[in-house]
Amino acid sequence: MKIFAKIGLLFLVSVCLWACNNNTDGEPDVSNVKVDVKIQHLDKELFACKTEEDVLVFLKKYEDFASQYFNTTPASFPALANKLFPQISNPALQEFYQQSQEKEFFGNQNLENDFKEAFQHIKYYYPDFKEPKIYTIFTGFFGQGTILNPELRVNDSTIVVGIDYFMGEKGKYLPDVYDYQIKKMSPSVIAPQAVLQLSSRYNATNTQDRTLLAEMVWYGKSYVFGKVMMPSKADSVFLGYSDEQQNATYANQEVVWAYFIDNKLLYSTQDPVKGKYIGERPSTPEIGPACPGGIGRWVGFRIVSKYYYDDEKLTIQDLMKEPDAQRIFEASKYKGLPDEE
Repeated sequence: MKIFAKIGLLFLVSVCLWACNNNTDGEPDVSNVKVDVKIQHLDKELFACKTEEDVLVFLKKYEDFASQYFNTTPASFPALANKLFPQISNPALQEFYQQSQEKEFFGNQNLENDFKEAFQHIKYYYPDFKEPKIYTIFTGFFGQGTILNPELRVNDSTIVVGIDYFMGEKGKYLPDVYDYQIKKMSPSVIAPQAVLQLSSRYNATNTQDRTLLAEMVWYGKSYVFGKVMMPSKADSVFLGYSDEQQNATYANQEVVWAYFIDNKLLYSTQDPVKGKYIGERPSTPEIGPACPGGIGRWVGFRIVSKYYYDDEKLTIQDLMKEPDAQRIFEASKYKGLPDEE
């Protein structure tokens, strides 16, 4: 079964259809919700170092951070400083860092504003939420391949952003990732992607349910959570799709859904099968050459969106604490069709 053969023709039509699917009515007023958005720009301190000794002082000053980010111990800081100082003092990397400080990238207040929007909404719905402290760092991909997920790390107390990884296609240098991934790594996606990670603390799930459907719904809940907490952001920054992919997928969802049903995928518990539809891939060729990767996550978003937005009495808290993916699926009545006008 082929899909998306005529994306260009579908694009203009599907823009309207998808726009109708984005319900941002009745947003709460969070302007009076007090949050503390602390962004500590460690990149500025690191690039202010003039000697190897300065770098060592920097590492000792932020011992916990440095140990975790560089996956090392304080005893190894002298050796780390010896390797890191030539890196940051390299003229080419200095130019790359200066580029990151331009208004087009991180020389503005956008990151702070994005996190403020997210934190205010999360605290509005979850008053006990404690704002994580945010750190930015820039190393020119130093240690890439040995650092685990260096670009964005989120936990209950801290968010660490490797801003060199979020320069997008316009960056002077690019991290060692695939081209399709670079397109999704821009400054505007940082806060939304962090919110998706934060959503996991609220996303109840039945750990005994190992089906593809359960994982699709889990992702769908996280995407809806992201949209509720950052209503100003387009779906694309959460889903990682381009506008063209997103709109064409929406227009072709009946074909996508038919593929899932015809191949009896929803209740598969086989990891290789699940990986094809929820894993990180440039495309899903099993459905069609232009079908984007992670299509199962997108379908999960559609299922959960139908469940959540069609029930006016349902709160985001109700959604997130519902662990039964099958119940959400059945109540959504999703059949692979566009939303009614």
